[in-house]
Amino acid sequence: MGGFILRKAGAALIVVFLASVLVFVGVRAIPGDPALAYAGEDRDPEVLAAIRDKYGLEDPQPVQYVRWISLALQGDLGTDTRGLSVTETIVTRLPLTLELAGLAMLIGVLIGIPAGVIAAVRRGKASDYAATTTALLGLSVPHFWLGLLMIIVFAVNLRWLPAGGYVSFRDDPLGNLEHMLMPAIVLGTGLSAVLMRQMRSDMLTSLGADYVRTARAKGLSEWSVVGKHALRNSLITITTVIGLQLGALISGAVVTEQIFGIAGFGRLTVDSIAQRDYALLQGVVLVAAAGYVIVNLLVDVAYSLINPRIRVAGTRT
Repeated sequence: MGGFILRKAGAALIVVFLASVLVFVGVRAIPGDPALAYAGEDRDPEVLAAIRDKYGLEDPQPVQYVRWISLALQGDLGTDTRGLSVTETIVTRLPLTLELAGLAMLIGVLIGIPAGVIAAVRRGKASDYAATTTALLGLSVPHFWLGLLMIIVFAVNLRWLPAGGYVSFRDDPLGNLEHMLMPAIVLGTGLSAVLMRQMRSDMLTSLGADYVRTARAKGLSEWSVVGKHALRNSLITITTVIGLQLGALISGAVVTEQIFGIAGFGRLTVDSIAQRDYALLQGVVLVAAAGYVIVNLLVDVAYSLINPRIRVAGTRT
C-alpha cells in the first residue's frame, strides 16, 4: 500500500510541476504589460521602469520562472496590484469555496447515490421514471436561473433565508448554514443528477453480472446482494465521477458566488482576470491545478481501498 501511494504521489508531483510551467507561460502569453497593471493610473516611464526592475520583468522567462516557483514552494506567491500578499488573499478566500463545494458534494451524494440505487433496483417502475425525470431536470436547469429563482422564492417572498452574503462558521454556525444553504443546493442539484444517472447505469450492469446471480442462487437476501455485492462494485466508478465533478463544482461556484455575493475563490479568479492582475491570476490557477491533482491522488487511493485488486495490479506493473 505504501509503495502504491508513493508512486501515485510521485506522478502527482510531476503533474503539478508541468502545470506550474503551463500556468507561468500561459499568463505571460496574455496580451498587455504587467507593469501597467501594477502602475495603475501612473504611466510615467520611470515608474514603469522601476516596477519592471523591482519584479524582474525584464529578466528572461526561465529566470523569472525559477524565481517564482522557488518562492511559491516557500508559500510566497508574490503580491497583487494592490500590494497585498497573493498567498494571504487565497488563504482568506479559498475556505469559502471549499465549504460551498463540500456542502454541495454532501447534498449531491446524499441525494444522487440512493436515488440511483433505488432507480436501478426498481427498474421500469414509477420510482425509476421519477428519479430519471428529476435527474434530467437537474442537468437541464442552469445554475444562475435556479439561484435567482431560489432567491425570489425563499429570500424575497417567504423570507426564510438571506438573499446573499457570507457569515463565518466560527462567528455564527447557524447563520453560516443559512447563508450557504441555497448556494449549496444550487450546486448540489446538478451533481446529484450526474451521480444518480451514473449510479443507476452502474447498478444495472452490476445487478446483471454473474457474481450477483451466483449470490442470489446461494440464497442471500436482496439487501445483501444489492448492498454488499452490486453497490460496492459500482462505487468504483462513482468515486471517479465524484473526483471529476470537483472541477464542475469550482467552475459552477464562479457563477453561484457572483449571484449570492460570496467572496470566494471562484469570484477571486474572475476578479483577477478582469483586473489583469497577473500575479494573483498565476496564484489562483496554480492552487486550482494543485487542488485537482490532490483530488485525483485521493481518488486513486480510494480506488485501492474499495477494490484491493487495483493496488495489487499496480504493484505487479
